[in-house]
Amino acid sequence: MRATFRQLLAMLDGAPARTRGQSLVELTLTLPLLLIMLLGLTEIGWYANNYMTLLDVVREAGRFGSVRDPMLWLSGEELNYERLDCDEISGNFGQQESDSNPTPRGPNSAYPTNGTFPNGRYGMRSESTTGYYDGVACSVIFNMDPLEFDDEKDDIAVSVFSFVVDNPGTTSAKVRIVGRYPARTNECAGDDTFDPFDLDRNGVRNGLEDSNLFDAGADNVRGFVFTGNHTMDFGGGASCLGSAFSTSEVERRLNFPSETDPVYRGRKLQQATNYGLVLVEVFWTHKQLLGLPWFNIGPLADGQTIHVWTFFPVSGAEPDLY
Repeated sequence: MRATFRQLLAMLDGAPARTRGQSLVELTLTLPLLLIMLLGLTEIGWYANNYMTLLDVVREAGRFGSVRDPMLWLSGEELNYERLDCDEISGNFGQQESDSNPTPRGPNSAYPTNGTFPNGRYGMRSESTTGYYDGVACSVIFNMDPLEFDDEKDDIAVSVFSFVVDNPGTTSAKVRIVGRYPARTNECAGDDTFDPFDLDRNGVRNGLEDSNLFDAGADNVRGFVFTGNHTMDFGGGASCLGSAFSTSEVERRLNFPSETDPVYRGRKLQQATNYGLVLVEVFWTHKQLLGLPWFNIGPLADGQTIHVWTFFPVSGAEPDLY
């Protein structure tokens, strides 16, 4: 009777009695792989979603800066700890107006060392209403939700460029950067080969250069830097803060390096005109959603920095040299 019952169960299972455990074995072998694939797709989707959110955030900040005048910024205020937050309350330092953190946030006071206003270093000065660079940076902070900006790990850098077109209206036209603002935080030793305000690129101040803008030494800070968490080492004897883009790299991009047809490239440059650009960069520390060690590799690894950036035209930075 027992043997007959077993045969009946085997028939109902649709498999011979000798293979009745095959499905269980197959499930045991494939289920872990399926779970890993599913969890991997979840982690990749989380990374992609965060990346796209940051792209939207940095573009919104670029739009904010594109319709305002960076030339209204008071020189030296990029070194003021009171301007490296998002409130207008003296002595408070935080991401929101309601924050009451009494500890200044921003780069170490050792940066930069260019000997300019005042003493060429970050320090405490008077509070002011929100201006251009802190406004752009705080636009990033205010639009990040549901992501969070970590003051101990993340960073924002804002740079403004003025450029002119040599031989305008001809096929031999070429874009040349003639200014990078803030004016005293625009060079990294070992990476930048010329001062953005050195108009003839000879390394010497002469009648062409504005003495209030040109400086021969490297600042080791590039752009308005919100926290100073993003550092780079180009072998120049000191780490550099801020923007990942050298002035020469931005100039190279403005001359259409991806256009392989020299005739078509010349036509593009022929239509170029003097203007200005704002570059907004966000350096955000990625945090895994699931925290599983199997995916702690490559860009998905916990603690990896996501770098997003955007260029927007800004008419307020158009040079009046030519």
